[in-house]
Amino acid sequence: MQRLAGHLLATNYGSPTGITTQDKDVRFLWNLTYWIAIPLGLIVIGLVVWCVVRYRHRPGREHIPHQFQYHIPIEATYTIVPIILVAIVFGFVYKAENRIDNVASNPSAQVKVEGFQWGWRFTYLTVDGKDLAQQRQFQEVGSVANEPNLNDDAALPVLTLPSAVTVQLDLNTDDVNHSFYIPATLFKRDLIAGIHNTVDFNFVHTGQYIGECTQFCGTYHPYMRFMVHILPPAQFSQWASAQRPGSVTYAGKPVDSGISPNTFGVGQ
Repeated sequence: MQRLAGHLLATNYGSPTGITTQDKDVRFLWNLTYWIAIPLGLIVIGLVVWCVVRYRHRPGREHIPHQFQYHIPIEATYTIVPIILVAIVFGFVYKAENRIDNVASNPSAQVKVEGFQWGWRFTYLTVDGKDLAQQRQFQEVGSVANEPNLNDDAALPVLTLPSAVTVQLDLNTDDVNHSFYIPATLFKRDLIAGIHNTVDFNFVHTGQYIGECTQFCGTYHPYMRFMVHILPPAQFSQWASAQRPGSVTYAGKPVDSGISPNTFGVGQ
């Protein structure tokens, strides 16, 4: 039992550890459900076992337990206790949402993320805390037009971000609803037309991670994937300085220069 408990605690009760500072709130809520569910489960199982043993049928004994219609203390208990537990969970969820939804007024990097049928566009607005003039902003765009194979990660658009600083993403959709999801961050946010969604990340690990759309958005929804490259701050600054002002980088193979990123689609 002690070994099992140790394994559960070491793995956050089955929850992975994310790559941002914000994920601790998500993992706490996950653990909270276990702290509540395990004792309740043990109580229910214990009561079931007790009833099975205590009131089991015994040959030669046809005794019928005392019957009654109401038991006010028990009924009040199983009504009030769940209300209290739900109120506790709601309080922690409210606190976690406020923390996760809080955004910085001066992020180190700010990127406009646009989902469209079917691909992604990343426009860099702020680098190293400095706003880029419109003519100096640069983009990376990718669509199914550049993905010859669903499993070809080399053809995916890349969202390059720094670690150890505040990164702010402005999430938008150009058409139908999409969803921005990076599994390693334990975070997902929908892109809804007319809804302004801004989120902050503080990455604590560098590396490459997969991102995807998890909102079914049409025929080629499975192709709406992207890569996330998390770099140390100094390396990110070097990468950003190497980008040409006003440039547009297309993921995967080059596309015809006459095709606008806004009109990307299958067969183009």
